[in-house]
Amino acid sequence: MKLKKLNLDYISVLKYIFILMGFILLNCLEREIYPYSTALFIACMATGSSPFLLPILYLSSFLIVGKPSLLLSALVPAVLFFAVVLIYKKFRVKPKYELIFFTIISMLGYILIGDTGENIAMERRLLVSILTVALTFLSILAVNALEKKGLKFKLGFDEYVSLAVMTSALGLGVCNLISPHLWKGISALILLLVCFLYKSGTGSLVSAVLGISLALHYGDINYVAILLVWNIACSSFTLLSRYISAVALVCCDFFIEIIFGVYGGYGLTEFLPLLIGALIFTVIPTKPLKALKEKLYSFREKQLVRESINRNRLMLSNKLYELSGVFSEMAGAIDAFKRSRLTDDNAREGIQKQIISSVCKNCENYPNCKKSERSLAFNIGKMTDIGFAKGKLSFIDLNKEVLSVCVHPNDILFNMNKLLADYRSYKIENANLMSGRDMLAQEAVGISEILKGLALETGATLKYQSRLERKLADALFRSGFNVSELLIYGEDERTTVTLILTMQEFSLNRLQSVITKCVGLDLSLKDKADVSENKCYLSFAKCADYDAVFGVAKAKKDGSMISGDTHSVVRISGNKFLLALSDGMGSGEYAENISSASLSLIESFYKAGLNSNLILGTVNKLLAINTEDSFTALDVSVIDLNDCTVDFIKYGSPYGFIVGENGIRIIEGNTLPLGIIDELKPSVASAQLNDGDVIVLVTDGISDAFGSSGEVIDYLRTVPAKNPQTLADGLLAHAVTLNDGEHKDDMTVLAVRIFKRKQIA
Repeated sequence: MKLKKLNLDYISVLKYIFILMGFILLNCLEREIYPYSTALFIACMATGSSPFLLPILYLSSFLIVGKPSLLLSALVPAVLFFAVVLIYKKFRVKPKYELIFFTIISMLGYILIGDTGENIAMERRLLVSILTVALTFLSILAVNALEKKGLKFKLGFDEYVSLAVMTSALGLGVCNLISPHLWKGISALILLLVCFLYKSGTGSLVSAVLGISLALHYGDINYVAILLVWNIACSSFTLLSRYISAVALVCCDFFIEIIFGVYGGYGLTEFLPLLIGALIFTVIPTKPLKALKEKLYSFREKQLVRESINRNRLMLSNKLYELSGVFSEMAGAIDAFKRSRLTDDNAREGIQKQIISSVCKNCENYPNCKKSERSLAFNIGKMTDIGFAKGKLSFIDLNKEVLSVCVHPNDILFNMNKLLADYRSYKIENANLMSGRDMLAQEAVGISEILKGLALETGATLKYQSRLERKLADALFRSGFNVSELLIYGEDERTTVTLILTMQEFSLNRLQSVITKCVGLDLSLKDKADVSENKCYLSFAKCADYDAVFGVAKAKKDGSMISGDTHSVVRISGNKFLLALSDGMGSGEYAENISSASLSLIESFYKAGLNSNLILGTVNKLLAINTEDSFTALDVSVIDLNDCTVDFIKYGSPYGFIVGENGIRIIEGNTLPLGIIDELKPSVASAQLNDGDVIVLVTDGISDAFGSSGEVIDYLRTVPAKNPQTLADGLLAHAVTLNDGEHKDDMTVLAVRIFKRKQIA
């Protein structure tokens, strides 16, 4: 057991003053003076208070209450526990169950000696001793809870019970020693503080405990009911104002007497203590009370869950960093493993040797040709150059010298063309292989960057807003929403509100309005899930300042079963939208497949978070690898609804338009479609949008019908641009009219209107 040194600071002084008051009040637990303070004395000695000062205070308490006749019997526990504490301290041992034995021994002094000034019956002395032993163990639990746990750890049920019993005992001591009216005033002050500092429900338990002291003093259980009614009055008005709550308590006590007559009259002795207690509560500054409330709330909230979330985020961040490094190493390894390519010069030389060895050497005329071997190699080399230039040799490509000497020109032509075809296949295969390696390396780099970004994001510690949680919980409760759990984390634009709502039916707009008003940010529903039959999970996050509505109109080419045009409108991250039009080469199923595959790849890559250059370069390589004609004109727009900007990315697509109050802007592209050449750079442009602007994207079926961008602009000036669907339908219909009612090609119009969101009032 650790023996604490006596530090004469103000905290220690206050502590021992309160201990002395406890001794005095417990001595007055009954109307006659009995040594019940022995219980608190043993508890304080056992929990490490000063073994030198404590016995002095203990013995002094009997002098203060006018009972020096109990000093002799009180010396027994004082001396016994002084010795016990010093012995245990010397051997550095903590007393445990043997405290039962020492406590019983200490009470032998009172049993045998009793009160030297009065003749107390043995039966009474035994009863007091038994009650003191029981009170001792409750005191040890209570003192331990206050001394060692305080606001550091949660209290157990037995500790709460012991504190409740000790509070009732001390209150009874106040009633017997001074006046029950004083305890009423103290109870009023305590109850007002509890209702202000703690959540509703705590006051009910506290008021019952405080009322027990008055009930025991008067022998009337109605006093417990009176304080419970006080709690109802306090709790009902605390949310409005702590001052109104104090007035409500005083008025409540007055009306209890008027209605029920429990006091048998209501004079100043009943009214003044209650009024003084309420006044003391009202003059306490609000700032320290709120600071204490914040500390108590922080103590009660479940820190383990919040800390576990941050720890798990940190662990995930470390794993993502490690994975990022793996993909970065993969990219380097793929780059390092590139094999050397066969050059055209080496191929020419190899083909020449192969023709001479496989055709010429087996010819019966080879000895004659061998005499002019230099001329033979020259002629074969010349034929090889022609073959490389044309891709294939024909009979007319053979020169006169070869025809005049060679007896098997057809064999030379056949083998030469076969070798040329093999080399072309090798080049295509090698190009595809190298392109595939490049794609893998680039994708590995892209994935590495994504993982690194995710690691940075998840590695940031979430900041929880406990005070705002209480404020929002109160606002939701007043608005009729039953919330069982609530969590707010993040700051400013990244603030997120998550809650568990225990309601089957509710107004989402009204709920969103309450959250927005309380938090001070325009939040919207981002996620929802059912937890159980009567509970649902809701998550709210910051809304973008702008929103968008879309319209699309399309028609397939006459005689075609399927349109080769495809379009996409998809949210790629947060408040960013991807708009895309893809026009596959030609019309029909094959064109639709190429167009659809291209868009699907682009959507997936954008959702994954890869950058535009890597995405479009990869799709271009995939299309270029295909030996068939798999071209697609691509028109991509990425709209950021936070800052109202748009990026246009065009591959062989027609012009696009921005229609707004300030006129019509044209967005042009001058690149080839995807898939024609392996390395292709897109036409990229950015623009700032305004409230009400409409983006219009079209495929070449529309642009060809109009003939020029000027004609499209002239038409757009004649139609209102508020409804994007109406605009898209009108543009398509007018294009068909210009084609004399025919659909000469697949035709698609995609229109998007940007507008500023209304803030929730």
